[in-house]
Amino acid sequence: MRRWERPYSLDIATAFAVLGLAAVAVPATVLVIMYVRGELPAPVAIFFAVWLAGGTVGTARQAMLGVYVSDGGIRSRSLLHTTTVPWASVAEIHSGTATVAGLDMGRPAIVIERTDGTRVQTPLQRGDLFRPFTFRPELGRLATWPEHYDEILTTLRAHHRDAQRRQAVSTGPPAQPPAAGRPTTSFAEAGRAHTTRDGLTAEQRRDIHALTRQHERGAVSDAEFAAEMARIREVD
Repeated sequence: MRRWERPYSLDIATAFAVLGLAAVAVPATVLVIMYVRGELPAPVAIFFAVWLAGGTVGTARQAMLGVYVSDGGIRSRSLLHTTTVPWASVAEIHSGTATVAGLDMGRPAIVIERTDGTRVQTPLQRGDLFRPFTFRPELGRLATWPEHYDEILTTLRAHHRDAQRRQAVSTGPPAQPPAAGRPTTSFAEAGRAHTTRDGLTAEQRRDIHALTRQHERGAVSDAEFAAEMARIREVD
C-alpha cells in the first residue's frame, strides 16, 4: 500500500461533505453566467466569489477529514493541519479523551501515541447513536456512531501490528552476544583450533589424509605409516 488511503468506510458526515462540495458547482455556475451577462454588479460578484471559494475550501477539507494509512506510516488529517507519523514512531493507537483547546468534549477520540511521548489526537470521535442538542462544536470533527468508531479503531490497530511485523522481518533477529567466559577467536585461530567429533583438528585431518594417500600409493611402508599416524595424533 504505497498511496495514502482511509482503511474504513465513510461516515454520514463525510458523505454529506462530499455532496456539499459537488453542490457548490451549481451556484458558482449561476454566478459566472450572471456576471458574463452583466446582470450582477462586479462588487457583488466578487463578494459571492470569495464566499463560495471559502466555502469550497472548507467543505473540501471537511470531506478529507480522517485517518489515512500507507506502508510508510499513519496520517491524521484535521480541518486546519495534517500530521504524519511513521510506523516506527508509533507506540500505540488507542481511544482517549477528545479535547478542543484543552477542554474536554465529553466523548472519546482515537489517539496516536508516539514513541517520544507526544499524542496526536485524530478528528475521529465516538458520537452518540441519537445525538442530543449540545454546544459541542462539530466542525472539524468526525463524530461517528459507536459501532463504526470501534471498527475504525480495530482496523488502525491491525495496520499498526502489520507494520511492526514488516519492520521485524526487515531488520532481522538481533545478534546474540557471546556467552560469558567464552573467549572469542579470530578466523585464523578458529581454523587451527577447531576440532571435530573425533577430537582432531582440521590440520591433523589434512595430515592424516595426505599420509593415507602416500600409504595407498606405496610411498611409505606399513610401519612408517603407523609410526607417523601415532605422531600426528599425539600432537596437540
